[in-house]
Amino acid sequence: MSRISTLELEGRFQAAKWLHIQALVEPEELELLFEHPFDLYPLSGAFPLQKFPIEKQFFLSIYRSWITRLKDGNAPDEEELRTYQALAWAHDASALWLQKVAGERYIARPCEPVIQCQVHQMGYSTIDGLFRPMVLSNESIFWGLQFSFPQVYQHPKTGELFETKVSELFQALRKWSREHTVATPMLVDGKRINLPMRLGKRCFSWINNHPHLKAKHLAVMELYR
Repeated sequence: MSRISTLELEGRFQAAKWLHIQALVEPEELELLFEHPFDLYPLSGAFPLQKFPIEKQFFLSIYRSWITRLKDGNAPDEEELRTYQALAWAHDASALWLQKVAGERYIARPCEPVIQCQVHQMGYSTIDGLFRPMVLSNESIFWGLQFSFPQVYQHPKTGELFETKVSELFQALRKWSREHTVATPMLVDGKRINLPMRLGKRCFSWINNHPHLKAKHLAVMELYR
């Protein structure tokens, strides 16, 4: 359990030069990452104390419900997306602390570099034909999760700048991405565009049921069955 503290005592953690991986994957592909030792802490709101940390299998069940809806041609539940908009993945509970707010609820605040896992939605512009990550609008395309890790951070108490040490978990995440996902071969007006936003190899059999793709007359080239 992370310690309970205050902003006055802890200071505010800041980081920069983030490395990003965006990927839409099957729950079974995501579960492979959960074999590594870390805990999940919600960052997108205030939660009861017993929600810190979140059980991996609980979050996996939430993610599975989003993918099941996509397979059926429906968008993920918007309330669930907001509730679990951002999580911290941390090896050590000391990398975060909890701030108490009204109603016996708490907000998790990082004090060291952690992997930030966010719901990922991308935008597509018919004007310039570009796909852009982390575009939040009614026209966005749900595309799994974004994993981010900073290369530089500021000590929350002293203000001193540090280069982030190599994260074994982020290195494992990169390896997982190379092995289980590919650059998305999107078809736009019949032409293939390889997107940096990645797609799990197990997703090709159903990805073109995705309602946001259908609404924009987009499709993914089938590379795997």
